[in-house]
Amino acid sequence: MIISSVRLRNYPEDKQDAFPWTLPLIKEFEELSFEKNISFFVGENGSGKSTILEGIAAYTGVPLAGSLRLEDDESLKAANELANYLSIRYKEKTHHGFFVRAEDFIGFARHIKNEIKALDKEIEEIKESFTGGDIKLALGAIEGEKNNYIKRYSKDLEAMSHGEGFLKFFTARITGKGLYLIDEPEAALSPTRQLSLLSLILEKVKSTGSHFIIATHSPIFMSVPDSEVFYFAENKVTKVDYKDTEHYQITKSILENPNQIMSKL
Repeated sequence: MIISSVRLRNYPEDKQDAFPWTLPLIKEFEELSFEKNISFFVGENGSGKSTILEGIAAYTGVPLAGSLRLEDDESLKAANELANYLSIRYKEKTHHGFFVRAEDFIGFARHIKNEIKALDKEIEEIKESFTGGDIKLALGAIEGEKNNYIKRYSKDLEAMSHGEGFLKFFTARITGKGLYLIDEPEAALSPTRQLSLLSLILEKVKSTGSHFIIATHSPIFMSVPDSEVFYFAENKVTKVDYKDTEHYQITKSILENPNQIMSKL
């Protein structure tokens, strides 16, 4: 694991009317201790799981996998505020890894596309102005950088389906040992693609010892063996078996008897 625990150092009473301090969970927040390399944050919308994940990202300084830096993203202003009051204990310090939300992928895909376009423009300008010598030497580094982008991410991530591009992004970016914070990846992934991502995560945990903390509503994700589920409910966080989550129980009930469930709606 990369981090072993996270807690709130103190609660700023003078800020209790502003988000994230208005969240009941934050007022009652107790230390979370991590014991596995794959940890899931599970809970209803508004339970605070994404807020805590964002706060961890801001505190640890892992890169935001979008087109902005985490500290410059207005939507993460509350996360940066929360990070000032957190205390995180490390097993091993690192800035390798990333924090990503499903919506960040769109900005990232556009960023890569613009980088390739800028390199194409630079290549054309060199070709137009080159007057002597070996043009291959002049273009070598730039074309190499462009080809590396294409090899790693494809020529146009935006041209792929959302799920294909999202999975390609993870394949390219989950590399060495690091802390990977992922918020609701199932939003862009079919069940089959979710299993593909889980296969990648399990391989990286085994080969590098990376630490993954994932906020999710997906019973597919939270069913991973040798993982831990932190359940955000009733303004507190408890470790549970994934089968004890409402997400699993509702999904199981619908799949086993859809007519009975639908008749009650």
